[in-house]
Amino acid sequence: MDYEAVIGLETHVQLKTKSKMWCGCANEFGAAPNTNVCPVCLGLPGVLPVANEEALRLTALTGLLLIAPCRGSPKFDRKKLFLSRRAEELSNHAVRPALDRQRYIDFEVQRRHRPRADHPRASRRRRWQRNFHFERTSAVDFNRAGVPLLEIVSEPDITSADMAYEYLNALKEILIYGCVSDCDMEKGMVRCDVNVSVRPNGAKALGAKIEIKNMNSFSGVRKALEYEIPRQIQVLKGGGKLVQSTRRWNDVTGVTERLRTKEHAHVTLFL
Repeated sequence: MDYEAVIGLETHVQLKTKSKMWCGCANEFGAAPNTNVCPVCLGLPGVLPVANEEALRLTALTGLLLIAPCRGSPKFDRKKLFLSRRAEELSNHAVRPALDRQRYIDFEVQRRHRPRADHPRASRRRRWQRNFHFERTSAVDFNRAGVPLLEIVSEPDITSADMAYEYLNALKEILIYGCVSDCDMEKGMVRCDVNVSVRPNGAKALGAKIEIKNMNSFSGVRKALEYEIPRQIQVLKGGGKLVQSTRRWNDVTGVTERLRTKEHAHVTLFL
C-alpha cells in the first residue's frame, strides 16, 4: 500500500515593533537580561495592558499581503498558561483569530510540479521568555515576555518536505517585503511547529497527527520531514499503530525523538 503525507505548519513570527505587545517596554535584541521588563509584561496581578497599535496594524497588513481583508472587531482574551511545573513559560494573553478568511500564497517547489496554494488562516500573539541553564541552577530572562508574535497556521495542503521548505521561504519573503518582520532566525524571530500525518493514497480521513515542536530553521523543517514521513510509513507497513504525539528534531543525530503522547486527544490534523 502506498501512502501520502499531509502536512500543516504553524509559523510564529516576531512583529517589527519598537515596543512590546501590551506595554511600553523596548522590543529589542541583545539587551542585558531582565532589563526590558515591567509589571505588565511580567503578568503581575492588577496590571492594565494596552494593545500595541503598530502590532495590530502589522497584523492587518499581513492579511492584505496574503490577499485577504481582515475582520473589523478582533476579540481579546486574557489568560494564564503554566506550561511546566516550574512555570518557566508564561502566556497571559491570547487573541482570537482576527484574520478569519482564507489567504493564499503562490509558490513553486524547485524541480517539482506546481503545488496547490496554501492557506494561512489564523493569527494571535503570545508571551514567551528565554531560559538559561547552568551547572546547578536555572535562570529566566523575561526580556522577550510580551514580544508581539504573529502565528500563521497553514491548511493541511502541504504534501512533501520540499513543498514545506518552499512555502516557508515564500512566506518569509512576503513578511520581509511588507516590513512586518525582519524574520532573523538567528535572533529567534521565526519559529515553526510541524504537524504531519500519513494516510493511504486516495484516503480522505487523516492519520494520527505527529507534531514536531519549535523548529528554528527552514532547512531543519525539511530534514525533519524527510525523516519523519518515512518513519511513519514504516510503522504502518510493519503493522504498527501511530499515536498522536509530540516530538522534537535532533539535528545532531538526524532523527525525531518523542517528547509526549496525546492518546486521548482528537486525532485530526487541526482542531
